[in-house]
Amino acid sequence: MLAAERRARILSRAQQDGAVRITSLVGDLGVSHVTIRRDLDSLVAEQILEKVRGGAVLRADRPLPGRAPTKAFTGTIGVVMPTSYYYRFVVEGIDDVLSDGGEMKLAISEYDLDEEYRLIDELVAGGVAGLLWVPTVSERVAPPGFLEKLEQLEIPVVFVERETPGGGLGSVSSVRSAHERGVFAALQHLAGLGHRRLLMVSRGSSQSAEFVRRGWSDALERLGLDPESSILGPDELGAGPRWERGGADIVMDAVERTGATALFCHGDENSLFGLLQNARSRGIAVPEQLSIVAYDDDVSAHADPPISAVAPDRRRVGALATRMLIDLIREPSAEPPLQLHVEPRLVLRASTAAPA
Repeated sequence: MLAAERRARILSRAQQDGAVRITSLVGDLGVSHVTIRRDLDSLVAEQILEKVRGGAVLRADRPLPGRAPTKAFTGTIGVVMPTSYYYRFVVEGIDDVLSDGGEMKLAISEYDLDEEYRLIDELVAGGVAGLLWVPTVSERVAPPGFLEKLEQLEIPVVFVERETPGGGLGSVSSVRSAHERGVFAALQHLAGLGHRRLLMVSRGSSQSAEFVRRGWSDALERLGLDPESSILGPDELGAGPRWERGGADIVMDAVERTGATALFCHGDENSLFGLLQNARSRGIAVPEQLSIVAYDDDVSAHADPPISAVAPDRRRVGALATRMLIDLIREPSAEPPLQLHVEPRLVLRASTAAPA
């Protein structure tokens, strides 16, 4: 992003809110703390802003100078993502940014990397200026030919809810939810209530599922929870889009067998209703005998009892990724790529309590 654009956005935010925070600007503008501090220092030197702890405020004795409006983006970007319900909110965030005249060409994949390659080739041939992509790749190992495909693309690319696989330094900027931090917040809440042995349900095979499970393992260790806390995954529950018959029985059998007092569920939220019904049929009261926290928050509030949930801000992920891509289209950069993590919220409801 050009320095003039950053300045205009900072001044606009200051005019709206009266103050700007460094941490907020880093997330919204997609630049480093050092860059934001330098911009604020410049505006302080011009006596437009006044420094405060963590940011700056408008000076009461100086009017805000007029600014030239940022020219709206009117080009076309390509978007390749799965059909999952999760991404409909990401699309809304993309639409928010493009509402002033930009266009999105959306291509839907079925978690098939070869199909994604074909869709991308069609979008590039159709003249899109940049690409938002949710690639079907593991975080740990890049599939054969994937990195080579990236190098061949001659338009800017930003990954959404994914990072370049294989570890090390990436070559593509990305915006994703800070899944690990969301999981930690959930387990910290449960630990604070007194829970020690937990059970996790995680059937997914995407990068997001990998990040969630990584957050689980880290939180168990950091919070000193029972190392016997375990995960039920695709081996026990299947990996299809819907739970196989008897899945709720498998989970509740494991709860009773392990003595877990809390259940953390990542995946199909509809399964929560089956778990609640199964627990009720066994005489297991939620939350008095079993606390439940879900990952994702589309239907959790409508359960009986309403379920506490980690809520990724998917709309903001989509908006930030789009702004990042537009900046790269307008001003290609040789700087190292940015990896932005957007923190989820923990929404507490009636499904968690101290263990009996």
